[in-house]
Amino acid sequence: MNSQPEAVSSIMNLLFRGCYSTSFQPIVDTGTRTFIGFESLLRGPEGTLLADPQRLFNEIGYLPEDDLFTLDRACIDSAVRTGKDLPDKTLIFINILGATMIRMASLLNEFLSLLCELQIDPARIVFEVSETTNRELTEHITEVLQLFQRSRIRVALDDIGVRSPYLYHLLYLEPEFIKLDRIFIKGIDRDSRKQDLVQCMTGMASTMGARLIAEGIETAQEFEVMKALGVPLSQGYYLGRPEPAKQWQVAGAALCTVRESRGILVSGKGQQ
Repeated sequence: MNSQPEAVSSIMNLLFRGCYSTSFQPIVDTGTRTFIGFESLLRGPEGTLLADPQRLFNEIGYLPEDDLFTLDRACIDSAVRTGKDLPDKTLIFINILGATMIRMASLLNEFLSLLCELQIDPARIVFEVSETTNRELTEHITEVLQLFQRSRIRVALDDIGVRSPYLYHLLYLEPEFIKLDRIFIKGIDRDSRKQDLVQCMTGMASTMGARLIAEGIETAQEFEVMKALGVPLSQGYYLGRPEPAKQWQVAGAALCTVRESRGILVSGKGQQ
């Protein structure tokens, strides 16, 4: 295992050399199974820390703050530059650290210029704020969000339910989307208590003006439960694994062709 200094050096070296790419996982309308957006996921060369996102983001806790910001900026930049190839009008969900969002406030005009250059409507951008963001930081983020919202950039609250402050974040961040952690979805077709909880969360999100996204759907049975419970949006390997943006553009075009020629609705990926 690499020492911490070696791991930091390895990560930053890969970033500065541009040795990474972005894949996108679809988020679908649960009722129609159509694409409404895609979550961007950073990927790097095999055999490196960037190749395993789970390992990478478990280890970045010891990265210096400036290096964390550099990593986050790389994720954002790659997401929008490659996300321009996604199906038209679909949303681009981008994970962002709370500290990065605060620092992005001073770079908002630069970011908007990049979106204009790429011909991406700012309303297509959804920043996913982690629920692990502490309460003190949330107060600063709330102020920054007003700047983003005036530019029509949206916000999602990510991985709710695994940390205690999520109700606080839901109240003050006023997200348009709430992503329910996969631990509440796994095996839900065999767990009535999970079904009750997800149904309650769906209703609460709607009351607060947000749309619930169920993450981690891996089976047809889990997806059927999402439909039965009225969960508006769904994401997971059953509905599509992360793929390059251009592949989803092809899948989206194929989906439209099928609709027009047959009047049948199918999924671009993952249908069995």
